[in-house]
This record gives sequence, structure tokens and C-alpha cells, in this order.
Amino acid sequence: MTWEQDEVVRLLSSKPGTQYQESDEQGREAIRHWVKDLLHTTEVKVTFAKADGTIRTMRCTLDPLKLPPQSAPIIITNEIRRRKEPDSESVRVFDLDKQEWRSFRFDRLRNITAELNLV
Repeated sequence: MTWEQDEVVRLLSSKPGTQYQESDEQGREAIRHWVKDLLHTTEVKVTFAKADGTIRTMRCTLDPLKLPPQSAPIIITNEIRRRKEPDSESVRVFDLDKQEWRSFRFDRLRNITAELNLV
């Protein structure tokens, strides 16, 4: 079965946690790869738990056709602002409603919705 089918079975069985949280590292890598591929292809609506525990839904993408033009680095007191190093547990995406870069953690994902046009 695919991980999507496993997730449906897990939900119908009322098992705790999410498929991502309960997977081994190979399963988590497959989920991360699938979500990133989807983000690079289309607009995705993700629902996730923020660090403070509140639930947020965000329309986001990594589709190059929907991203803003690259901007120059921000200079503050003659130093370039550094972003946190990316890790495998989170992904930086472009929020289409706020028109800003945001991120979410895979282990806090609750729902992913995307419309795929196969034409």
C-alpha cells in the first residue's frame, strides 16, 4: 500500500499520532519527498499545528511560476541576516495569502489538500 492508503487505514482504526510520526525514517523520507514534489508542482493547502499549539491552514507553494522574484539580501548594521539552517523536519514555503515566506514542520502536519490537473 502507498503511505496515503496507510494513512486512511490508520485514521479509520483511530490510531494516535500521524502517519509521519509513526513511520520509520524511510517512511518519513517518502512523505517529505512526496510533499515537496507536490509543492514544486502546484498550490497546496496545508493544515498544521504551530509551535504554540494553535492550528493554522496555509495556501502555499514552491512552484517557480508562482514565486516572487528573488530579492537582495537584507542588510542590518552591515551584516547579512542569516536564516536558520534548513533541516529535514521542516520545509520553507511561500504563503500565497500573506505573500511571505513561511515554514512548517512535517511532524505537525494535520492535512494536505491539492488540486491536480492531469490534462
